[in-house]
Amino acid sequence: MLGKLRLFRHFGLKQIAILIFLLLVILPTLGVGIMVQYKYTAILKNQFVDSTTRNLNAVVNQLEEQVSTMEDIADYMNFSPDLNAYLQSDPNEYSDRIDNLHESVEGLLTFHIFSKSYIRSITIDGFNGRKMEMGEPVHGDESRWLSEAAARRGGIVWSEGYTINSDWNGQIKVVSLFRVLNRYKHVNEPLANLVIRLDEESIVRLLENDQFRKDGYVYLLDSQGKRVLESDNAKESGLEPGEMLAQMKEERATNTLYRSGTSSYYAFYHKVEGTDWQVVTAIPDSVIKEQTTGVRMVTTAVLLGILLLVVTALAGFQSMIIGPIVRLKNETTRVIMGDFTARVPIHSKNEISDLNRKFNAMVDTIQELIDHKYKMEIRQRESELKLLQSQMDPHFLYNTLDTIRWTARLEKAERASHLIEMLSRFFRSSLNNGQYETTLLQEMHFVQSYLSLHAVRLGKRLHYSLFMEYTLEKVQVPKTIIQPLVENFLIHGFRAKTSDNWIKVNIFRAGPEIWVDVRDNGIGMTPEQIYRIKADLEDGKRNEESFGALHNIHDRLVIFFGPGYGLELMNGGAGGVWVRLRIPYDVPHDESHDESHDDPHDDPNGGEHNGV
Repeated sequence: MLGKLRLFRHFGLKQIAILIFLLLVILPTLGVGIMVQYKYTAILKNQFVDSTTRNLNAVVNQLEEQVSTMEDIADYMNFSPDLNAYLQSDPNEYSDRIDNLHESVEGLLTFHIFSKSYIRSITIDGFNGRKMEMGEPVHGDESRWLSEAAARRGGIVWSEGYTINSDWNGQIKVVSLFRVLNRYKHVNEPLANLVIRLDEESIVRLLENDQFRKDGYVYLLDSQGKRVLESDNAKESGLEPGEMLAQMKEERATNTLYRSGTSSYYAFYHKVEGTDWQVVTAIPDSVIKEQTTGVRMVTTAVLLGILLLVVTALAGFQSMIIGPIVRLKNETTRVIMGDFTARVPIHSKNEISDLNRKFNAMVDTIQELIDHKYKMEIRQRESELKLLQSQMDPHFLYNTLDTIRWTARLEKAERASHLIEMLSRFFRSSLNNGQYETTLLQEMHFVQSYLSLHAVRLGKRLHYSLFMEYTLEKVQVPKTIIQPLVENFLIHGFRAKTSDNWIKVNIFRAGPEIWVDVRDNGIGMTPEQIYRIKADLEDGKRNEESFGALHNIHDRLVIFFGPGYGLELMNGGAGGVWVRLRIPYDVPHDESHDESHDDPHDDPNGGEHNGV
């Protein structure tokens, strides 16, 4: 070992430095750079596959949603009592009953035509001679799919894309659903042929998201591998999507590298649930190579930069550096001790001098940062003072509203005075000094103020009543748990064309619990919506944004009072919504709150439609 070390005795400092940097810096750096380049390229390919798979899943999910919607419409038509009655009637019969049945079915078809822009037309061709067609009037040969639908005896048949004549737009391209409608009580008795025609261009736009429209091709294939639809750019690609699909199924993979001639493509496929369709995409391999080319260039540039730094470092070993380093160490110690007047003299422009210059700049920067920190602390204190000042603004608002209210009373403007009082009480209750909890009495005052303000606008069209057992006034609950239910009625359930709109809030004790019932006679919800909301409340899910307030109130009550309490949807009979909030009776009571200054019975609207 010593003999090998003696070989370096004849080497100069420059040669030794070059050898050390070559063995310990340059070669390891090149090796690591090449390995990083290889690994990062593989990571980019995996990210590309994952991103493309997610995009394909998103496209298929949207297509499945449209397909499911069309099949739901077909199911509803098949089980519609009005349509069944209309298709079983004598074609020569003309009566009010027939007109009503026709109008009911026509209204349903019109709703779907106008609410779903991708539906071009819907045709119901009854075997009793009655026919109904909504949307674009079309005509063409659809016998092949009608025969397939007849063979399935009520099963759904989806066509591939085909051209049909429209009296409005000439020739149009559509994809259609075919089904034989049977009697829902006698499923073996066919009544009519149902055809729902979808705009092919809308489906193609759905299949072509940003990635596939720019970089690849999209195909919609049937169970036999035949093309149902394809993106516009795929028509000239010359690819065989059926071969791609067969290769992936043979490999039992959802993606593969497909070769066509001298070109390579990344192929992906996903089955559309509920149909025999499969979506296949192909993206040229050159897309990945373009991304990895940039990585290789960046990696090469980094390696060249590192090598340049190594050469620069080697140049620094041409002179003695121990002295300058010791001097730099001493000045660094002064900085550590808090003396920021420490400076390193600069006598030349070599690398050591540059290091000294950067040390001086670093000390200056540290001094500036310390000064900046002190300034930031002063500004923070100023911000805290401004925050304290801004917290007084709500009190100024309350005092101003109270002044206006008493001025209105002195001027005998009782109605304006009451409205200002309700608005002031509404603001006070909604802010509540930033507190999370409130009492049932305060919550009822909040609801009463909210309804009073709306009663001025709605007049005799709104009737409401508020009731609470007096022993429950000081029970503490989370703030704002009743008002959102009232607001839901006014926004979603209020019937503007009638004067018989009422809502009732009743709070009473029921054994070991307190029940808060909010009931109205508004538009209400369908049985399906009620069932879905009840299931979501039990599972803790939130699937519908329009009922987010119900979920929010339920979650807050569960968190505040624990499991076993919360919100329930009650069976209120025909019309309206009945919501019940269940809380324990043995909850804390606010003994210090005094509500003597508020009169919940003070309501100038009076009469039959408002009361507490």
